[in-house]
Amino acid sequence: MGEAPKLVSPARVFARPTADQIWLGPSQQAALSQLSRPARLRLIVGPPSSGKSTLAQYVASQAAADSVVLQCRGSKSDATAVLTSLLLSADLGPWDLSEVEQRNLLTVFVQQRRSQGRRVLAVVDDAETLKPAASEEMARLMAFRVDQRPAIEMLVVGRTSLLKDWGTSPAAETDALVCEVASPTVDDLVGYLDWRLARFDLQTAITPVAAQMMARLSGGRFAAADVLCQMALLVLRQLCLERVDARVVRQAMATLVARQGAKLEPDRGMGETEVDARPQGHLLISRGGKVMAKVALAERTLVGRSEHNDLCLPSPYLSRHHAVLVGTPEGYYVVDLHSANGVALNGRRVERAVLCDQDVLTLGPYRLKVQIPEVLATTSPLPNADSLAETAVMPQQTEENSAVRRVK
Repeated sequence: MGEAPKLVSPARVFARPTADQIWLGPSQQAALSQLSRPARLRLIVGPPSSGKSTLAQYVASQAAADSVVLQCRGSKSDATAVLTSLLLSADLGPWDLSEVEQRNLLTVFVQQRRSQGRRVLAVVDDAETLKPAASEEMARLMAFRVDQRPAIEMLVVGRTSLLKDWGTSPAAETDALVCEVASPTVDDLVGYLDWRLARFDLQTAITPVAAQMMARLSGGRFAAADVLCQMALLVLRQLCLERVDARVVRQAMATLVARQGAKLEPDRGMGETEVDARPQGHLLISRGGKVMAKVALAERTLVGRSEHNDLCLPSPYLSRHHAVLVGTPEGYYVVDLHSANGVALNGRRVERAVLCDQDVLTLGPYRLKVQIPEVLATTSPLPNADSLAETAVMPQQTEENSAVRRVK
């Protein structure tokens, strides 16, 4: 038998890569060639989990050398939500400002950058989820001009249905570029998984048959391939085997279905498994004594001021990725992600701690009251340090709130 692959945390293998480190298959290369053409409005549309957002972030990273990139992601209900998101990405604090004051602040920011000879690019992800009032604010931004010239370029990402609204906008009539991205093929997904593993010298950790099986089961979705391969590597370690083969993939698939009812295509011959119905914990979020939202805890809840968290808490006193709350069958625990201002549990700063019912976490100006069913607070859920990162398997989506949002 060959040498067993080295042990690397699967969560590290499948962590979100930086924007300039993405897999480029034939479809991605063709899309980027098209998107490299300048246009006032560029649309990237396609089915879910087809790599649209990754392409957009790659384009934005390439433009960052001579541009200011503003981000807006997720469902936005009104103009204030849109402006807050854009100002946050500009490292401006729109706290306690009215809609008009936020718009004026953004206007000054754009005018200053344009006077410096820099382009301003707004990246709008999940644009089909914008409510009418939020879409109207986007239209205002596209119409904004400095020295009689358009001041903001738009890179808009969403499902194909987005073309019906954005494709008929005033900007689209004169200066628009549309890039349609198809779902990845089985060969695309195999190449993508090989790229993921090769970055950690793990190409031999999965047999070719297993890679093909995972690609088929992923149903043309990169995110599903990430989750299934990550779970397969965890099962591989649990079983103390040398390679992920078809049997390991089947067990990984069954584990995902049992845990979360994963939306993957069932493999022929696999039996149905019961969905885990264990009790769930919640966070009651308040600021300044005012309760803002109640949020359900997933197996992994990433918290910070960036919208690329599971739980976005807008505040300049929070780091972009501030802390993570991890759920296990034994309970929940919190980990400070080396944040600038730290995490306090019941008034005492902690780096890593088990959570109990009615505990209060303090992150910047926010207080997060923990509500955990008694059955989940009976033993310590803390793993050893080596396996800490392995908890980042398949974060769940929950309902959104206008002030505190769970982001895809």
